[in-house]
Amino acid sequence: MRQAWIVMILAGASSLLGPARAREAEMLSDAAEVKIGRVLAQKYETANGIGTSEQTRKIEMYLQKVGEKVAAGAERKLPYQFHFDANPAFRSAVGLPGGQIYVGAGILSYIDTEDQLAAVLGHEIEHINLNQCRERLEKILAQRHLTAEDAEKLEIDPFLDGYGHDNEFAADREGVKLAATAGYSAEGAVRLLQTFLILGEQMPNSPKEAKASLEARIAQIQPMAEQSLALRRTEKPLGLAP
Repeated sequence: MRQAWIVMILAGASSLLGPARAREAEMLSDAAEVKIGRVLAQKYETANGIGTSEQTRKIEMYLQKVGEKVAAGAERKLPYQFHFDANPAFRSAVGLPGGQIYVGAGILSYIDTEDQLAAVLGHEIEHINLNQCRERLEKILAQRHLTAEDAEKLEIDPFLDGYGHDNEFAADREGVKLAATAGYSAEGAVRLLQTFLILGEQMPNSPKEAKASLEARIAQIQPMAEQSLALRRTEKPLGLAP
């Protein structure tokens, strides 16, 4: 199950991990995490049959441009790289250790402003910036008795799951803050979540927990959206060709 930015049942709670300055000890250097992240990115692309074309390169250039703008405010200064997954069934995005981020064609089809894209990218950046990806990597390495040199032995699937209620909400909140710092309106994030709320209501047998989760996520960032409106910060057109 892919890590969800969109509709998901957020179950359980885990301790919220602070940013890099809060860590008392590190099993991995940033350089090691970045190296492992690149290996995992290659595994992700192989598993999902991701290729390149002129169109996908243009999309990735745009994702990189917006992503770098948002990531500029992140505490962890990593070589964040933003990739496009052309699978229309992938209606979300996923962040991997070391700054590798994939955005699905499915979620892009629902995005109509650059501000909405910035919120999605901000959410995934924060999974990395808040050390959620890193802690998962360290846990998996410890469980399998591996070191940073054993990256090729890792599987990609364990890195695609969500991070639990508290961490997902933190990624929402801090991701919108990152986007706002970069000059984007938080109203875009609210509108996108409202879109998924409406889509969920139209689905037969949609879980009540999913609706409640989306409503709570919207409520959390609504004050930031109201502040954007007070500042007369309007949403920017999406820079992707139709």
